Amino acid sequence: MQPTLRELAEAARIQRQAMRDKSYRSTPLGLEVARYYRWKKNEWGATSTTLRDYEAPLARFALEHADLELHDFEPPVGTERLREFWDGGWGDRSPRTRAKVLSIMRDFFAWAVREGKLHGDPTAPMRSPKRRGIERDTFAPENVLRLILAQPRLRDRIALMLLFRLALRKSELAAVQFKHFGHDRRRLRVYGKGGTVANVPVPDEIRLALAEHIALEQPAPGEFLLYPERTTGADPRTGRRFAGVVWEDRSRPMSATALHRWWHRCLDVAGLQHRPMHEARHTAITEFLRATGNLKLAQQLARHASIQTTADVYGHLDDVDLERALDQLAPIATAADNDSDRRQLFPPPRS
Repeated sequence: MQPTLRELAEAARIQRQAMRDKSYRSTPLGLEVARYYRWKKNEWGATSTTLRDYEAPLARFALEHADLELHDFEPPVGTERLREFWDGGWGDRSPRTRAKVLSIMRDFFAWAVREGKLHGDPTAPMRSPKRRGIERDTFAPENVLRLILAQPRLRDRIALMLLFRLALRKSELAAVQFKHFGHDRRRLRVYGKGGTVANVPVPDEIRLALAEHIALEQPAPGEFLLYPERTTGADPRTGRRFAGVVWEDRSRPMSATALHRWWHRCLDVAGLQHRPMHEARHTAITEFLRATGNLKLAQQLARHASIQTTADVYGHLDDVDLERALDQLAPIATAADNDSDRRQLFPPPRS
C-alpha cells in the first residue's frame, strides 16, 4: 500500500526535526554517523558547509535503518540495502545529485572500514551515474570586462578578478583574507577543497588594484575581502555608490547564500543575465588553456589532483579552437623539396 501525502509529509517533518535536534544520533547507525562527523570535522578538516551537506543524507540513512547496526551493511547484503536506500531517496533526482549522495556514502563507509568497524565496503560495487549532455558555458571576454568595470566598489572588482583570473571556487573566494596575500602581494594562499592549500601567483593587474584598495581602506590582516554587511542607498541596477553601511562584520566571511546574492548583484549592476558563479572558474581555466596550450599549467591553475580532471572537465575548447590550431601549423607543402612535389600535393584546378 502506497503511503498517503499526509504520511509522507509527516515523515519529512520528523526527519527535519531529527536533523535539528540531532536525535537521529540515538539510533545505532546514528551513533556511528556522529563519530564519523567528528572525524570529518576535527581530523579531516571539513568546513561547516561540507559538514551540513554530508550530515543530511547520513541522518536520513540512520533514521530509515533505525533497527539496523553497522555490521548489517557488510557486503553483499549491505550493498543491496544501500542500493534500495539510494534509489528510494534519490532515484528520480538528477545524476549530479545521485552521484553526490553516493560520494558521501562512500566516504562514510571508507571511514568505517579504516576504523575496523566493517570488513568490506558495501559501496565498492556501486557505480556513479553518468552525467550526459553537460554544457559548461564561459563568459565572453567583453562581458568579463563589462562585469568588472561596472562595479562601483574596488573590493568587488578585485573579487571578480580573482574569480576570472585565478579560477577561485566560491568557497575559496569566501575564505580570502588580506593576510593570505604575501608581503609583496605577488602570491595568494588559497584554501581549497579537502583542506588543500596552494600559493597562487597574483597577476600585476590584481596586485595594483589590491594595493590601491589597501591604501584607501587600511584593512587589518585578519579582515576578509568579502564580508557580511547591510547597506542603504544602493541601487544595483544603476551601480550608484553605496550611501551608507548600516552594519558590517569584516572579521567574518560571507555565507554561501550571501555570496550568491553578491554575485547576482554584480551581474545586475553590469546588466548581464544571471549565470552560475562557477562559470567564472570555467572561463578562467578555458581562457588560460587557449592562451598557453599548456595543460599541465592549467592543472596547476585549477588546483586539480589529476590532470585528467582538467582535460575532461575544464578544457572547454571547441571546433573554432581546433580550426585556429590547425591553421597555425606549417603547411605540408613546406616540406616539399621542389616545385614538382608541391604541384603533386596541390594540383591546379581543371578548367
